[in-house]
Order: sequence, then structure tokens, then C-alpha cells
Amino acid sequence: MLYIIPHDVSNQMSLFYAYHNPMVRTVIDSATKFAQESGNQQIVLDCLSALAAGSASTVKHARADSAKSERMCMLVLVTCCILYDWISPKGVSDAQSGIDAKAALDLVSERTLVDSTPADKVLRANCRTLR
Repeated sequence: MLYIIPHDVSNQMSLFYAYHNPMVRTVIDSATKFAQESGNQQIVLDCLSALAAGSASTVKHARADSAKSERMCMLVLVTCCILYDWISPKGVSDAQSGIDAKAALDLVSERTLVDSTPADKVLRANCRTLR
């Protein structure tokens, strides 16, 4: 006898073992693997810090020439924070981090990313040390 599991039941079951965002997980795993295996972990972290600083400065000082450019800077800032958090052994919320996590959270709060999702919610949901 063949039993078909309804979609709602299978979705509830997947909550126990699936990543909440498989694409983000794949990018994090690939970037972490590259940074560790290449021996350039600090260089990668420095690059992420520089990208985050440039994006934060553009948003903070309203230097973006359009709303689309500002949204792209927000995406870059959030992505850099998430990657930094997973690549760095101590995470982005550490006092020695190259990215000021508190300033980044303050900057992204009350702003939206894709599909009206709050940027700070995306940042907190995907970082391992930032809650």
C-alpha cells in the first residue's frame, strides 16, 4: 500500500532537520571552506569588513543615488555580517570583530530587504552569534 504524505505534514516534518534557508547555508559553507582551506581566513575577514564598512557608510550618509542602490548596499552589509559571523571563530558580535555588529544592527533596523522582510530579522536569523 502506498501512503502519500500531505504537503502541510511534510513541511512540518522538515522543520526538524532542514536548514531554514538552504541557499544561505550553501553560500556560508562554501565561503567558510574557501577561507579555511586557502589559508587566507584573515584576508577574507578583512575584505568582508571593508565591504561592510563601505556599504554602511553609503547608507548612513545617504550617498546612494537611488532606492535600488540603497537596498543593494543593505543587502551587501547584511551578507557581509552573516559571512563574517560564520567564518570568524569568534563571530561578528565579538569585541575584536572587524565589523561593528551593534552599529550594523542599528543601521538596518526598520529597513526592509526582499519581500518586505525586516533586515535586522534576516541578520539575526542567519548569524550564529548575533541574537
